[in-house]
Amino acid sequence: MKPLKLGLRVWFTITSLISFLAGWMLLSHAGKPAPLLPPQTNQDNMAVSTDNTTATPLPTLQPLPSLDQLTSGTTSGITTNQQSLQALPSLPSTTSRNFFPSFRGRSS
Repeated sequence: MKPLKLGLRVWFTITSLISFLAGWMLLSHAGKPAPLLPPQTNQDNMAVSTDNTTATPLPTLQPLPSLDQLTSGTTSGITTNQQSLQALPSLPSTTSRNFFPSFRGRSS
């Protein structure tokens, strides 16, 4: 039984190494993939249509407020809707066994 195990281990090792090297060689000699979308910009922040006749400006987003602005509640140019948080009702402590019934599986 030991020679069979040893033979299988050697066989798996050799075939694994050969297939790894073959795959590596195949991928290394393959051509580079074509880009999904060709580059379509010719100026800074301008998108060009496929016929290259018209350019439309790309939309821009407002800058994000800094952490200090978020915590202080004041932001420059951005209005915030902050409402005072109401305190949530607290649950009874977990040591109270009357509130949380124990799990019973109804088995013997």
